[in-house]
Amino acid sequence: MRETKHVISNGIAFSEKKDLEMLRKEAANGWIVKRFKKMGYEFEKGNPEDVIFSIDIRELKEEELDEYIELFETAGWTHIFSHYDMHLFKALPGTKPIYTDKESKVGKIERLQKSVGPAAAISSCAMVGSYIIQEIASGTLSNVFRVVFFISVVIAVPMIMTFLATMYHSIKSKYVNK
Repeated sequence: MRETKHVISNGIAFSEKKDLEMLRKEAANGWIVKRFKKMGYEFEKGNPEDVIFSIDIRELKEEELDEYIELFETAGWTHIFSHYDMHLFKALPGTKPIYTDKESKVGKIERLQKSVGPAAAISSCAMVGSYIIQEIASGTLSNVFRVVFFISVVIAVPMIMTFLATMYHSIKSKYVNK
């Protein structure tokens, strides 16, 4: 039986560097990341590794994945896992970074923003709609939509925060250090 542990992600949109550094420290301590699960990373105990990590956000069709992974492996990066549009890679220290120019960094942020934007909009509409209905309805219907409202707040607030973080990083990467 393998020993495993789970560590919550800080949020790629908020602190990607912090997540990547945490993955590196865990690998150095013999905790090898295996997958993204339940808003965090799942690790298995293994041999310590001195590696760096990088995340790419890219929507791929299933038939494109093998060629995409091969491209990164040619550059020295090993594919760890893909979770929806997020792809995690590791490499030896000193390997050329996946993102080296400003345009590719901006593109990565915009792809993340594109995937988060619709979810933030839908969850916001659900939150506002359920609030309005619970305010104008009465009795059981009002109580049901009060519960729906609170559930939608729990979903919408992190989605909105993530979307705003991607907007901030997009603006920062485009206009800071020009």
